[in-house]
Amino acid sequence: MRRAVLAAARSVVVALVLCVAGASAMAQAVVQDIGGTQVLYTGPATPRAVVFVFAGGDGTVAFNTAGQITHLNGNFLLRTQSLWLAQGFGFATLASSSSLLGQRHTPAYAAMIGRAVDFIRTRTTAPIWLVGTSMGSIAAANGAASLGGKVAGVVLTSSVAGQSRAGETVFDSNLGAIAVPALVVSNKGDTCPVAGPGFAPQILAALSRAPRKDLIYVESHQSQSDPCEAMSPHGYLGIEGDVVQRIAGWIGR
Repeated sequence: MRRAVLAAARSVVVALVLCVAGASAMAQAVVQDIGGTQVLYTGPATPRAVVFVFAGGDGTVAFNTAGQITHLNGNFLLRTQSLWLAQGFGFATLASSSSLLGQRHTPAYAAMIGRAVDFIRTRTTAPIWLVGTSMGSIAAANGAASLGGKVAGVVLTSSVAGQSRAGETVFDSNLGAIAVPALVVSNKGDTCPVAGPGFAPQILAALSRAPRKDLIYVESHQSQSDPCEAMSPHGYLGIEGDVVQRIAGWIGR
């Protein structure tokens, strides 16, 4: 009986130690005002890298002081936050109280990304990757083209490359100036006319200065929304885990 009690006690102690270790390994979400907007950062105490993500649509991302994303949280990159964290990445994104349509390629928005990167750097020394999807790829590419060695690389997924209501495309972000590793991801099942898989080779070719660049194709056909919205192949509906894992693997090479 005494042995059983001691064994049970040891099990409880081990469990408590593991819980404390797990809690200490994960940093709390931090929301910081960076002048003009807020940046959200969360992740392990020592992340393998940070994915600084840019949502599509009008970009009106919102989150509360606890770090919970409350608007545009159905976006591919935002709804997969837990998957990125499970891969050992830090996770960051920017808020916007008004539409970003037509603004993501501008020097002013690149400067805002730069301020956010500077803040993230106060939290971790891990390499920072800019990751965009749909319209958000315009922002990620702009940041990579403008910030040079401040970022480790860029990932462009389901990028808007054809003329749209926003009046800007990923090509407006000076892809030829990007001199960091770059990954293009496209879904063969994406039927969004301004972001389909036919644009992916053109985007890759425009990344003429990237020291390492690749194109990853995936394929899915599940859809619960407009072809250019998040709950469709454009937003990798149903294959989110596979896409995150493949991007994570490429970043880790």
